[in-house]
Amino acid sequence: MSNQNDLNFDINLSGNTNNISTNIQDKSMLNSTNQQINVNNFNQNPSQQISSSNNNSNNNNQIDFTNFICKANNPIIVFFTLIFKVSAIVLYLILGIFGVSDALIFIIVVILSSFDFWFVKNVSGRILVGLRWWNEVKDDGSEVWIFESDNEKKATSIDTTIFWGSIYLAPAFWIIFVIINLLGLKLMWFLVCLIAFFLTFSNTMGYYKCSGEQKKKLTSFLANKGQEGFTKILSYGANAMSNNNNDGNKV
Repeated sequence: MSNQNDLNFDINLSGNTNNISTNIQDKSMLNSTNQQINVNNFNQNPSQQISSSNNNSNNNNQIDFTNFICKANNPIIVFFTLIFKVSAIVLYLILGIFGVSDALIFIIVVILSSFDFWFVKNVSGRILVGLRWWNEVKDDGSEVWIFESDNEKKATSIDTTIFWGSIYLAPAFWIIFVIINLLGLKLMWFLVCLIAFFLTFSNTMGYYKCSGEQKKKLTSFLANKGQEGFTKILSYGANAMSNNNNDGNKV
């Protein structure tokens, strides 16, 4: 009886061992199959995965910019302060690609620049930074500039950063286009860019004269940059002289 039980145990044990090895082989084959499927999917569609990651990063950037705008005290005013400037520049650059006539581009850019001039002069400056400027013509024909400043106006750093950054950068873009079109003898585009430049630069000069703080900041910035440039020139000259002296000693 004991021999028979031992025989049955051996048979059962060997049968279980076969089942265990079969299960292990099945699992290993399943894992290798899944890995091959994943590798094949990556090899077949790498561009889709990369594009999806790029889309996610672009969406995150858009969300961050939206959150940045929403943190301002006056997000709607900030939005319209930017939208006319950006639209005028972007449409000037891309409308010709889509076959839009030059005359229509001229009209669109001038209208957007005019809207931007009016909105920044009459709305943005007063609400975002508490400043106003305008000019009056006297009876004798002389022109007088008038400036107002609300010292009790408390604006966030986002409001002031976007306001001053936009009114400084916009004329800088347009003057670059003015120079390019002038050198290329494209008179109509030169005229478009010149009109847009004067409309944006008028607000820049008006608010610059209106804000004593901005005068101090700009003066300090220019002085620091001038000092840095002068220091670099002196150090470059000293290094050049030392290198020449070393070369003479070697000879």
